[in-house]
Amino acid sequence: MNLHAILKPSSRVTVIDDDEDGCEDIMDVLRDFNFEPSTITGSYDDRVGDMVQAIEAQNPSFVICDNRLQARQMAQFYGVAVVKELVSRSRPAMLLTTYGSPDRLVLRRSRFDVPVIVHRDAFEPKRLGEYFDVCWREINHDPVDARRPHRSLIRIDNITDDPVRQIDAVVPGWRPEHAVPIPIECIAPHLRDKISAGTYLLGDVNIGAKDEDELFFHNVNEIAPPPKEGIE
Repeated sequence: MNLHAILKPSSRVTVIDDDEDGCEDIMDVLRDFNFEPSTITGSYDDRVGDMVQAIEAQNPSFVICDNRLQARQMAQFYGVAVVKELVSRSRPAMLLTTYGSPDRLVLRRSRFDVPVIVHRDAFEPKRLGEYFDVCWREINHDPVDARRPHRSLIRIDNITDDPVRQIDAVVPGWRPEHAVPIPIECIAPHLRDKISAGTYLLGDVNIGAKDEDELFFHNVNEIAPPPKEGIE
């Protein structure tokens, strides 16, 4: 694969959104930037694979997918599942979301596999080439610094079960005073009943991330000894 591919003007960009007006708004803006937008229609129920096939039939250079596709019955699943599958097939794609709670917690489960997630209000068509580059480099196993995993120490500060089980964790190598909520699914199954407040773990974290919505927690599969006093 070409490690230096770029998203050229006139490239086809497929937009997925159950809101027809919202979809057309994005497509209009893409036309203003000389891209060739397209979309898909229909109801896909719980068939993620069918939606992915419909997208791939258009052979787009890039895909922009909204996360919530249920309001107008386009699908019963979330767009994150579509983007995750497309990227696994080496098809560059990004997710748009409103990042409402509990979306943050749910999206963290797939954050390692989804290179670009952008709040709808922060989406900038002029940055489409940048979004594409982040995806393309990751598909080619050369992630940008903000997406590069580092084996990191993770401290469990708190575990709650309301409304779902989640962990408040601190990554000293990222921000030593900032607790980040993560779903229990980010922890290896054999460790989930062995952790409590104060437990230290080892996992792959992209400590180059600028904010917590970009953080992923992957291969969190070891309990680590507490660091020596004054060292984290």
